[in-house]
Amino acid sequence: MDFDHTTISEADLTRLLPTCQRCRRLRRKCDTNLPACRLCLKGKAECTFFDHALQQTLPRSYVHSLLTRLSRLRAVQASVNGESLPLPVYQPPQHERNTSITSANLDPPSNEWGTYTSDLSFDKHFIIEHANPTCWQYLGSSSPYALVVEVLVHAQAKLGPMVHHPDYAGPEFWLNAQSTEVAEPLQPRATPTRAEVQMLVDLYMSTTNIMMSFFDPEDMTYEIDTYLRHHGSNVKYLTGKEAYQFFRVAMICAIASANKARHHSVYDTESMAYYAEGLQCVEEVTSDVSCDALQVLLLLILFTLFHPRKGDLWKLLDFACRLSVELNYHTEPNDEYEDEKSRKKRRGIFWGLYCIERTMGQHLGRPSDLTEEIITAEYPAALNEATMADPEKLQCLLTSHYYRLTYLRSEIFRELYLPALAPSLPRMWYEQSVESMLAWRRELQFIESNVGMGSMTCDMGFDTSICFLFQPLLLRALAATKETMLGPEITEVIPRESYQSAVKVIEFYNKIFRGAEGTAWGMYPITIVSAHYIHQATITIMAHCLLAIDGRLPVVSFSRELSGEIDGPVDFSGLHEISGTCLILLNTLSKKWAGMVGILDIYKSLQAKVLPIMMRSGLG
Repeated sequence: MDFDHTTISEADLTRLLPTCQRCRRLRRKCDTNLPACRLCLKGKAECTFFDHALQQTLPRSYVHSLLTRLSRLRAVQASVNGESLPLPVYQPPQHERNTSITSANLDPPSNEWGTYTSDLSFDKHFIIEHANPTCWQYLGSSSPYALVVEVLVHAQAKLGPMVHHPDYAGPEFWLNAQSTEVAEPLQPRATPTRAEVQMLVDLYMSTTNIMMSFFDPEDMTYEIDTYLRHHGSNVKYLTGKEAYQFFRVAMICAIASANKARHHSVYDTESMAYYAEGLQCVEEVTSDVSCDALQVLLLLILFTLFHPRKGDLWKLLDFACRLSVELNYHTEPNDEYEDEKSRKKRRGIFWGLYCIERTMGQHLGRPSDLTEEIITAEYPAALNEATMADPEKLQCLLTSHYYRLTYLRSEIFRELYLPALAPSLPRMWYEQSVESMLAWRRELQFIESNVGMGSMTCDMGFDTSICFLFQPLLLRALAATKETMLGPEITEVIPRESYQSAVKVIEFYNKIFRGAEGTAWGMYPITIVSAHYIHQATITIMAHCLLAIDGRLPVVSFSRELSGEIDGPVDFSGLHEISGTCLILLNTLSKKWAGMVGILDIYKSLQAKVLPIMMRSGLG
């Protein structure tokens, strides 16, 4: 779409803002300043107004964030069109002046940490279908593919051409999604035994439902009866409550079978059979605005995480986010008649959806549909002595704690990755970001718990978040060192912590892939989220190797607690073994998802050239 820089200015838009609720209550004259009016700012109160279109109360900071995003998009489009236009940050009109501020005359942006680098961007566009070169996919700089590009460009400049697999069709293995409609009539199959269905439901409840608590296990007994009663009949004509019950059990069994298939390949077929059964009544169960319909979308999303070509994950997430807002799950309703079970269910559904949507958005480098400014929903549970008294509930509590880390990552993403051009932030910003995540982790140190879904998710989440935080520094370092001569203005550094965390991520997933059936490690779900984290960790390790071979940039420690020292070279001891593990994990993923064969090929090519140099140089 084209933005008209002259007809509507940001000042014109802000003049349409209604009086805030506080000024209305106090009967005071309210200005239209953003992110808060002067009276609310002076009183240190949240400045909110009632939106009649959405039928909900919104903070003015939310409007401010939308206008900021609009200004940046206008500037990016202008740069694409060849216009000379600085990247703006929205500035609200000042009370003392009445000049119209548009995106064309805004000053270059700044914040308390630094300014945006106008000539540097690591966002990428990839051709998805080679047969159709006009089909492109945008991937932001938080995606591992942005790091892959910089690693390959650097390696080719310093080490020579890299071998490329001729059959590799594209960088994204989950984007070419298929429709959720059943293409062929469902083939009849024998009704599974109640014991089999109960086993799969129990597996789902003890794994996936611990990580994303969308369902109450106590509700499933009667639903299994409904599923068995209607199995083999013409279920596409089911309506109402029975349709939802049949669909839920079928999809829960499909997801549990996909998880169990890592130990027994026959469950791959079972997973697809359960999925096809559930889809027969998908139109009926998605036809209204209800919690049941939202749970339907969540089950389709979870299944797509295992089988990314069986649904358009991004569209499903979009629909689910919109429905959750329509149901007001993003807010606390202050309903005195809401019982504790309903309250826990509502919060668990919202934050589970939030976690998936945020994670996938960061994997692709895309902004979120659930902006923090409109979220007032409380976490499902909090860590304290009272809540940890029941060992069986501890893993659910740890999952709730992980949602807080996801929220911290989202705040980092907005400041570090979301701007259209890469921001240059000082060392102190990174140190404070690391400290915020360490403060989150310290709350777990006094907990003596067995290994479980919640504790494993927290352990994995911390190290993947460290890799996520420091990826921009690796991108900048690789871009700077691909040149033969470093300019005098180059101030890039290599973050030591990202290598250490990448190694821990590889070791973590190596335990999962080797986990025996029936153990927590063996039951931990392996989805495309896992594939992303493994991919990011492997390419992070390779980036550090290339930068160590170059040797011109300093290695910096951003946390004494993590690194033990202030500064110093990365310790590459055990590199050969770690690299071999990376290769094993990528090879396993390529068998599960065929699109990962390209990533495997890239890593093989890099390893073949980089590791011998590391060994000869005494670095590994």
